[in-house]
Amino acid sequence: MLNYIPSWIISMVLIILISVLFYQIYFSIINAYSDDKNRITVVDKLGSILPYALPLLEGLQNFGQQILPDYPFSLMSLYKKTLMPFVIFYVTHPALAFIIFFVLYYLFVRAKSPMPNRPFIRFNVLQSILLFLINSLLGATFRALPIEFRVSIYGLMLCNTLFWFVLSTIIYSVIKSIQGKYAKIPVISQAVRIQIDTQ
Repeated sequence: MLNYIPSWIISMVLIILISVLFYQIYFSIINAYSDDKNRITVVDKLGSILPYALPLLEGLQNFGQQILPDYPFSLMSLYKKTLMPFVIFYVTHPALAFIIFFVLYYLFVRAKSPMPNRPFIRFNVLQSILLFLINSLLGATFRALPIEFRVSIYGLMLCNTLFWFVLSTIIYSVIKSIQGKYAKIPVISQAVRIQIDTQ
């Protein structure tokens, strides 16, 4: 029976079930804490880290696959053992990124969100969405360049620069989330603050 169900439907059902489970756990833990919405809890920190997986996978798809094979073997083998299965799943299910994007937007960013108002999570989710969009735009722009340029030394240097820009902003944001502090990425964090303040 399962052989006749497409794999993307099974993936979507699993994502929905995991989301509902996370939603229920999140509510039960948040309700156990005080009503102070500005208090940053462990759940807030965890919930702030998870959305950064979306721009990370997008960056690995757009730039990492082209430059990582040229890195030292130990780094490449670490990538193959940890992140590569996720990147392959992400690449083979292109609609998944946009579904996750809209779920995050619906749950955390909208003014009438069904989730409780947790400014720290909301800030990080919105920042990860913005990083995802910037990453997608950079990747589309890079792919639009002539193939001769992309495989040249200058194209590889540009790809390498874009990859490390994406990776460093995500690592910085995750470290700040673990510390319970707001990341301050020039322009991006300011845009997120403006969006949150206008709602």
